[in-house]
Amino acid sequence: MTQRDDGHDYRDSKNKAQAYERKQKQKYEAIIDMVIRWLDSNIDEWEDEKFAFSKYEEVRTIVQKNYLALDSKDLKEKIEIALNPSTTKRQIENGDL
Repeated sequence: MTQRDDGHDYRDSKNKAQAYERKQKQKYEAIIDMVIRWLDSNIDEWEDEKFAFSKYEEVRTIVQKNYLALDSKDLKEKIEIALNPSTTKRQIENGDL
């Protein structure tokens, strides 16, 4: 039976840490993709219907959907700017997007 030295333990630990980091990065990328898809679905809800032919409640619903779509569009743009490699962590933390 061979004996393991400290170098083996260090490499095993380092490999486990790197594997964990890769999984976390993949998880974060999947979360971002999910959020972008969700925002896209909100953006797709934008309605350009003619308000003159709609009842008050229908107009209110259309306006609410459009606000949500516009807000989702703005958030998606900010996420895309934040994901840009030239954007710094400080800019993101300060909301300078």
